[in-house]
Amino acid sequence: MVFSRAQLSDEERAKAEHRSKIANRILDTLLFIPALAATLKFAVVAITAGVGIIRLLLFGVWALFLLVMIIKGRKSGMVGFTLMLICGLFVMLVLFIISGMPGSFVSHLPGKFKAQVKYVQSLHNGHSDCFPDELPDDIEDYSIDYMPSIMQGTGHFRVRFRTSAQQLEEYEKKYSEKAIYTIPLKDFGGKSIINVQEFSPEAVVSYEDDKSLDVAYSQTFWEGHENGATVYVTSAVHNWNHPHSGAVIINKSECMIEFTQLG
Repeated sequence: MVFSRAQLSDEERAKAEHRSKIANRILDTLLFIPALAATLKFAVVAITAGVGIIRLLLFGVWALFLLVMIIKGRKSGMVGFTLMLICGLFVMLVLFIISGMPGSFVSHLPGKFKAQVKYVQSLHNGHSDCFPDELPDDIEDYSIDYMPSIMQGTGHFRVRFRTSAQQLEEYEKKYSEKAIYTIPLKDFGGKSIINVQEFSPEAVVSYEDDKSLDVAYSQTFWEGHENGATVYVTSAVHNWNHPHSGAVIINKSECMIEFTQLG
């Protein structure tokens, strides 16, 4: 059988388009695997901890786009394939950089407490050393919030609620024994920073004679309830530029407590 030049050209063009479509499907499949894995990961975090919703949407949209391209297929030629390869790798790099950046959250759902603590611990090992392992059954006015450290801004992680006097007695006994500083909350005067009179042997002093102690407590939660509240500082780094501290604040008469970690 003899093929004309036009027929041969059509066949070669069809083969080239077929090869291009297969190459694009392979590329989309290879990019789809990490996109799907990241989407599933953030779906689990979003459901259990209630955080990472934006990351879930970003990866979900990317994974959906790649899935459509795998099913539908596309032909773009060698130049188009190269551009899609570069764009695909660039998008993957940007999304994974975004996924590694800690994001802040605020929650009022006690049922997500353990998952949220694990989430923060995965970003900062030891960032919740002064937190309880679990919440008591009888709590009210529950709130938890996390703010990551960004450049010169020092982040915090804290949880606060009201509970029974009996439960507060247990907390007070536990954390008063661990405290390296015990300070009345009213001494802070509505501010987060106070100067200590004598350094604790367990504290870290970054700068000579730096007596500043920063405790990231919720001023809104404690406003009007400072009298009778005591701050049990369990860890401290005296550093006016990059302070660190762990503390538990208890007001037994008003059944209030806050666990807070700074830095």
